[in-house]
Amino acid sequence: MAFFTHRISRSFCSSAVRSVVIKNVMVIGGGQMGAGIAQVAASTGHSVTLVDMSEDILKKSVKGIEGSLKRVVKKKFADKPEAGEEFVQKILQNVSISTDPAAAVPSSDLVLEAIVENLKVKQDLFSRLDKLAPA
Repeated sequence: MAFFTHRISRSFCSSAVRSVVIKNVMVIGGGQMGAGIAQVAASTGHSVTLVDMSEDILKKSVKGIEGSLKRVVKKKFADKPEAGEEFVQKILQNVSISTDPAAAVPSSDLVLEAIVENLKVKQDLFSRLDKLAPA
């Protein structure tokens, strides 16, 4: 009895995806997950707009991002506090906040959501944003 191993390669049409450069990221939801996503995107040099319904939640999110970055600074820049502060400020400059997703989505290259786990709410959100987002 012989066994044959077939190598199956699967490719997706990614030619359109390869030509798109992601510079502006919009994260909807300023909770712990959304703030974490925003921090990582901002750390990689992307311009991030963090969107939530409440200005208070957004301020808390930015404060949480700053606190998280300061913990990184303690480990990474223990001997260079000035460089650490510069690191934090550079990343925070990449984060802006908004309570209006409709105003932020036209300039976004990538839209991510980190909102309540309710399928209807997510479908409603994306159906509204899909009309405003660039192709």
